[in-house]
Amino acid sequence: MSSNFCSKPVDVSKFGLIYAGAQKNVGPSGVTIVIVRKDLVGNAQEITPIMFDYKIHVDNNSLYNTPPCYGIYMCGLVFEDLLAQGGLKEVEKKNIKKAQILYDAIDESNGFYRCPVEKSVRSLMNVPFTLEKSDLEAEFIKEAAKEKNQKMIQPKGHRSVGGMRASIYNAMLLAGVEKLVAFMKDFQVRHA
Repeated sequence: MSSNFCSKPVDVSKFGLIYAGAQKNVGPSGVTIVIVRKDLVGNAQEITPIMFDYKIHVDNNSLYNTPPCYGIYMCGLVFEDLLAQGGLKEVEKKNIKKAQILYDAIDESNGFYRCPVEKSVRSLMNVPFTLEKSDLEAEFIKEAAKEKNQKMIQPKGHRSVGGMRASIYNAMLLAGVEKLVAFMKDFQVRHA
């Protein structure tokens, strides 16, 4: 798991192992969180690197090597905040609302904006979109980066998709998504 980790409740009992990059919703880059089912611990093959033999970590209380203390501390602060917000069910509601506002702006733009992802599998965390007139995409990115003292950082799309991408992870407030949508609507009026 990566982008969606801790963005919504997940029934961990359905997985044997979850290996999650924490850098999107939980902590700084480089922190990973592993949730492994107990019956899978202690069955590593001989060729398994020691760091992926989770029995060693279990036997050493996750302290086999020097842990990244700062990263763990930051994750703890984020977990406290997630709990203060009401837990992952409440966080998911917020994420659904943010994504819906943004996807609606794209879908209701009469084709000016387009999302290349099928509606049934759209992400709540990363919203890619393109412009009907692809020659306007560079202008969109340029204007977004200068937007009224509150620059929209890195709106350029993923290298494999192109266009633009709005990353609306847990830390992105609803107001930030509303600001992006207002900019998108204004841009459309000026360039349609």
